[in-house]
Amino acid sequence: MKVIICGAGEVGKTIAEHLSKEDNDVTVIDQSQENISEINDTLDVNTIIGSGSQPSILDKAGARNAEMIIAVTQSDEINMIACEVANSQFNVPLKVARVRDQDYLDPNYQSLFSKNQISVDLIISPELEVAEAIRRRLIAPGAFDIIPFSEKKIVLLGIKIEKNCPLINNTTKNISSSFADLKMNIVSITRKNSIIVPGDNDKIKIGDSVYVVADTEHLNRVMIAFGHEETKANSVIIVGGGNIGVSLAKKLEDSKFGAKTKLIELNKKRAEAITSKLNDTLIINGNSLDPEILKEAKIFETETIIPVTNKDEVNILTSLLAKKQGCKKTITLINDSTYRSILEPLGIDVVLSPKSITVSRILSYIRKGKIRQVYSVKEGEGEVMEADAVASTIVNKKIGDLKLPNGIKMGAILKKNNDEVVIAKDDVTIENGDRIILFSLSKMIKKVEKLFSVSFGF
Repeated sequence: MKVIICGAGEVGKTIAEHLSKEDNDVTVIDQSQENISEINDTLDVNTIIGSGSQPSILDKAGARNAEMIIAVTQSDEINMIACEVANSQFNVPLKVARVRDQDYLDPNYQSLFSKNQISVDLIISPELEVAEAIRRRLIAPGAFDIIPFSEKKIVLLGIKIEKNCPLINNTTKNISSSFADLKMNIVSITRKNSIIVPGDNDKIKIGDSVYVVADTEHLNRVMIAFGHEETKANSVIIVGGGNIGVSLAKKLEDSKFGAKTKLIELNKKRAEAITSKLNDTLIINGNSLDPEILKEAKIFETETIIPVTNKDEVNILTSLLAKKQGCKKTITLINDSTYRSILEPLGIDVVLSPKSITVSRILSYIRKGKIRQVYSVKEGEGEVMEADAVASTIVNKKIGDLKLPNGIKMGAILKKNNDEVVIAKDDVTIENGDRIILFSLSKMIKKVEKLFSVSFGF
């Protein structure tokens, strides 16, 4: 498939890496020679220096034969114009644009992105995606990740194995047999920066990060089984009154989350402006790195602090300062992935990456055919997918007879005939129309294609 990616930043580069590994014909456009040189050094893709909004550049990139354009530059306007030019001049069928400015996304102007105006098939707003991701984590405070699948009937939970976990040194087989009535399945273990796709005899250890697929109705019981009995936060402090901070505060207000919410914003004019946008959130104008401001916000009795400013260093230091003053938990926004390895030893509980969230959203959209949803884990090294078993090689076979290759593990199945959630075990038969939640290492994507008799086209 021919794909054009406008923007060679972190998101564009990651998407290009994913698609090129799957033997797609990828061309990346960027105005920066440095970004293009980095792409050329690391990926087997075509590159062009220029603006993706210019017809001549898109033509040079092969837009006449392209099936998709993904515009993820730093400029909303370039992204939107690139999609419109791709549509009007080259009839590119599918167009994806990253749009940050919330004014463009105002419901009053929802017709802006339509076939008759600016033709965009999928709009990605990282700010809204991140705000929703944080809201989900507040619902399950013991999880560092929580992703719904199958119309929210199945959930993917990222759980840190801490010293109070009663399952330490147990094999996955023993865990399954000990909790036979609990619909859960460990599909991956991250240990010392390596991903393990667990077999029956693999054990979980202190410090592991595990991904568990579970029946959503069993979510709380699963968390308790892993030693997490945290209750929903009753007090939250958001740091940063940008798009993410305001969107999160609105989501908490609209969903009747029930927590006392405060928002710290450094800029006085911005603090005054957002006061009119929020009804039940206390706005504090000040520097989150000032201990007196945190004291004014009563950080010592706050359960969760959420720094989401546009400066990673401020977010990290605010989290550390808040914990030192008695805050129980931190959810910290980090854009630069190089920081991730040092954050856990520092005591930061949950790290959110806008890049990872954006990449997962785009991958989920472009995995057409029988792939309903994709979630990227550990900077794209693995993917959790929801796939339909329809007229594929696995239908009417027991999971144990499939002899799945190393690197792929089925987690749960939503049965078509009765909408029941079933944990994937060797004696379970896959039927036509079942939905399957599985984990795959990225390098095993071609094997997944073969299993489901589908090419990840568009």
